[in-house]
Amino acid sequence: MYDQSFCHRSLDKEIRKSDFRRIPKSDQNTFRETLLAEAVAAASSSFGTPANPLHSFPLKRKEIYGFAQLSHDLVSRKLCSNLKRIFPPALIGRSQIISNLQLLLEEGVPYRVYRLDVKNFYESFNQNQLLQEIKELQRLSPRSKSLISSLMENYISIGGAGVPRGLALSAALSDFMMRHFDSSIRGFSDVYYYARYVDDIIVVTSAREKSKHLLREVEKNLPTGLVLNNKKKKLVEVTTKVAPEKNRLLQRFAFEYLGYSFKVHEPIQIKNKASDSHFRGVTLDIAETKIKKIKTRITRSFLDYSKNKDWPLLADRIKFLTQNFSVYNQKVGGKKLAGIFHSYPQITNDATALIELDRFLRYAVLSNKGRVFSQSHALLSDKQKRSILGQSFVRGHSKRSFVYFSALRISEIQKCWSY
Repeated sequence: MYDQSFCHRSLDKEIRKSDFRRIPKSDQNTFRETLLAEAVAAASSSFGTPANPLHSFPLKRKEIYGFAQLSHDLVSRKLCSNLKRIFPPALIGRSQIISNLQLLLEEGVPYRVYRLDVKNFYESFNQNQLLQEIKELQRLSPRSKSLISSLMENYISIGGAGVPRGLALSAALSDFMMRHFDSSIRGFSDVYYYARYVDDIIVVTSAREKSKHLLREVEKNLPTGLVLNNKKKKLVEVTTKVAPEKNRLLQRFAFEYLGYSFKVHEPIQIKNKASDSHFRGVTLDIAETKIKKIKTRITRSFLDYSKNKDWPLLADRIKFLTQNFSVYNQKVGGKKLAGIFHSYPQITNDATALIELDRFLRYAVLSNKGRVFSQSHALLSDKQKRSILGQSFVRGHSKRSFVYFSALRISEIQKCWSY
């Protein structure tokens, strides 16, 4: 039977290898025992310390929260495990959603696609409703309920709205609060497919429904406090069966979702052959918003070089953008692969974003015009220019080339991109 208690043995299972970073091997056993003793005490006293267990920092106009003490984080991990044990996440990962969506859009039938977004997702949950629903959970231990309540009280005391963005526990709490919404939208008669990735929602329907009615139902079924972001709402449709074109690709529609661009087009009819194609073509590419973001990072890299003349840093920034690397993921307590391939592994062969980015990088190196590139062009030697031109988004993606950076170096690389 699963143990929901916050004892030495159960909390020990929540410790990660990454918790021992910077701890000498000879001191790790002592560190573990001290950490567990502090975590047991924190759980027993409901985070009962003079100071608030939460701290925060701003990121992209949002306030991100974390724990000041590792022992408190350990208790939170156990809370997250207890909640997920009762309500396993029904949602699937980003890659699976993209694959499922691509297959559905290839179908040669009429359909309508709703791309929706929840405004201020974490900050909009009704705290009283959350605490009441947690209180009514019969399968969750009283100690777990008390700890969640105490953590929320600390969060509210510092002016926090909804649930604290940035905590793994908050992701579990938000999924718990969205469980009825997820099941209700899936249950609509005309819905072929529904998926949600945090606050990003995709719905594919038969196109027989009235779109205004479905959107009203979506809004009505959202948990108290949550509303759709009308600025990010997107509705596209194809109202006829697949119709192969004779001479050209006819694009039906395009939209962006989870960092990808989806472009749906009719197939080309083969001359002197009866068309047996029942499927539409779907081009998966990097979303335009992400392309602009990468171009901005290239521009800022060259601008920063014009100021500091740090050639190794400029070279590393271009490698960082065009290749692949590993980064530490605090939520899972380990490293994850990232970079141009691992961020967009599912783009199709007819995608053009990588070629466009290579073209822009070449322009950044060779152009002697404009406020930014005219300065860097004069400072770079021919050898340095050739070195940068040797980097390629297309090659970094196709060959999955890998480059190694320390955490400190990654921080230095990203510094000029944050302002």
